[in-house]
Amino acid sequence: MKIIKDRKRNLADCLVITAGLIIVGIITKESVFYYVAASLGLILGLIPQLAYYISFVWQGIGIIMGFIISKIILSIIFYFFLFPFSLLQKLFSKNKAISNKKSESYWIIKPEHQTDFTKLW
Repeated sequence: MKIIKDRKRNLADCLVITAGLIIVGIITKESVFYYVAASLGLILGLIPQLAYYISFVWQGIGIIMGFIISKIILSIIFYFFLFPFSLLQKLFSKNKAISNKKSESYWIIKPEHQTDFTKLW
């Protein structure tokens, strides 16, 4: 897990958290989020080491969520788009699969002929 140690990046991460708390406060109309955002912004601006730890946790959560969400999105794409398309293709295809043939063997006997390697083309 690669965590950025740059002070500006850590403060930017903390600013995003603070802005998120303000937006949640606007949506829910709860003043608690404003107080938490203001105190968090003030404390993290004054103590850069604490901003590093908050940024470390924030980026770790982002990596974990990226791992989980990518699996969910790929599963949704597969089961809602690719799987139905595959079923429709198998139902309406003129080119039937080998498994639909009713023969004893699928071995194809080719006629014997000599291959002349001097005249390839």
